[in-house]
Amino acid sequence: MAGRLQQMLKVSCSRRRVALMQPYFLPYLGYFQLIAAADLFVIYDNVQFIKNGWIERNRYLLGQEPKWFGVPLSKCSHSLHIRDKRIAAHFNPDEILNKLAFAYRQAPYANRVLPWLESLLVESTDSIAELNEQVMRACCDLLELDTPIINASQLPMSPNLKGQGRVLDVVQAVAGTHYLNPLAGEHLYDAIAFKECGITLELLQASLPPYAQGSDDKPFIPGLSILDALMFNPAHTVGEWARQGVIVHA
Repeated sequence: MAGRLQQMLKVSCSRRRVALMQPYFLPYLGYFQLIAAADLFVIYDNVQFIKNGWIERNRYLLGQEPKWFGVPLSKCSHSLHIRDKRIAAHFNPDEILNKLAFAYRQAPYANRVLPWLESLLVESTDSIAELNEQVMRACCDLLELDTPIINASQLPMSPNLKGQGRVLDVVQAVAGTHYLNPLAGEHLYDAIAFKECGITLELLQASLPPYAQGSDDKPFIPGLSILDALMFNPAHTVGEWARQGVIVHA
């Protein structure tokens, strides 16, 4: 792994757009638009875990209403890094699969998506970070996204940096020239500070095209897990949508 990482980072190019995000559980389309728009995607697995965020849960559609589903985690210190959080021993993938099978029983692609998801959830790992990475990479394969993906925990980083300073450290560690962040997080960063480090701060505005979600008389609900899009649309169509994010300069 270390040799492959070093080889990847030695690739010379005039621009290397880097995106950095925590490993979310079956994230929404905009997350994959961030991956698609980057030259290198870094999984931010060595920062503090935030309870009841997107790491262990996401939303699906039940009766035209968004509902939560997710993976139970073991009870332990809230100060642990994401990579150190463990899945609860009583986790049963069937609980998720049964919820989704009922909710999407009329969806045109449920018969393809559910077996695919089952094969991912039964992987033998007790790490939520590893599970989310496996699922993320499988989604990228399904959507035909070939952006290289690495883990922040693999990089040489200063242990004392936080916030913007830590992000800059990651981007510099991978020889990034541009840092791409979701537009919603614009307030977290100072473009001038990035420029002083020789890095251009960019923002991605997600594009969430509406699609039929099983009812013609209900409004479209955006921002659900990528599973919702895959249940109602061919994977190649969702893959095309994953390339539609709009990049703007901060």
